[in-house]
Amino acid sequence: MTIVEITGGMLRAARSLTGLSQQELAERASISRPCLTAWEGSSGSVPNAKARALHRVVSALEAEGVRFSDNGVQLQRTAPISTVIESAGAAA
Repeated sequence: MTIVEITGGMLRAARSLTGLSQQELAERASISRPCLTAWEGSSGSVPNAKARALHRVVSALEAEGVRFSDNGVQLQRTAPISTVIESAGAAA
């Protein structure tokens, strides 16, 4: 297991990648929007973040396909399932 130091900038970037508003993410993580705003505004590691609350935010972002690493954040969503529609009598 790799432990990555989460910064305010990483949280802000991750949320932006998902298209979630601060309010939506705060609700999913069961924290207040002002708390999330303060965390995202921190330049370094997230100050005064309780481990459980930060875990809920990170988990909500990871559920949207965000991956955190020492190099930053990236969105990794699985490719959509393609649908093939065949018509009767189509050449094989």
